[in-house]
Amino acid sequence: MTSKDLEAALGGAEDAFQRKPEIPEVGLEHVSDPAGLQLRKACRLLDAASFLIARKGHFTVIIESSFVAIERSIQFYVEEYDVAGQRHTEVYELGVRAGLFSRDVAERLEERWIENRSESYYRTGVAGEYRARTTFGLVVQLHEEVVQLTRTQDCICD
Repeated sequence: MTSKDLEAALGGAEDAFQRKPEIPEVGLEHVSDPAGLQLRKACRLLDAASFLIARKGHFTVIIESSFVAIERSIQFYVEEYDVAGQRHTEVYELGVRAGLFSRDVAERLEERWIENRSESYYRTGVAGEYRARTTFGLVVQLHEEVVQLTRTQDCICD
């Protein structure tokens, strides 16, 4: 049975997503290009993960945001994504087809994503600082390479 408080919270969230944001996120507010928006979302995820690394905690969140930032960076690069219908691991195949990286790298990225889901996300394993830092380092390198390859001016990373 659903509580009245949960119903009210759900109603509030539904209402919030029906409205235009009153205070939009800085850096994302004036982006009309869907690919550029994905890149800037990756930048925001990297910024948040960096902040959490400096606080020496929240390793699960760092790993999760790193994997999402990998997806967003690849989506920007390939410029042919369908967020609503796309499985998380399909983005790696798109990266191979676009020539961003080899099939071997795609398979290794996918394996890390699967392992993260089964171990860290579903608690059959626990996220730790070393995993968080190395996963963050991976996404920073991939993101920087995407930015360099595309010569984009849309990156808002510091």
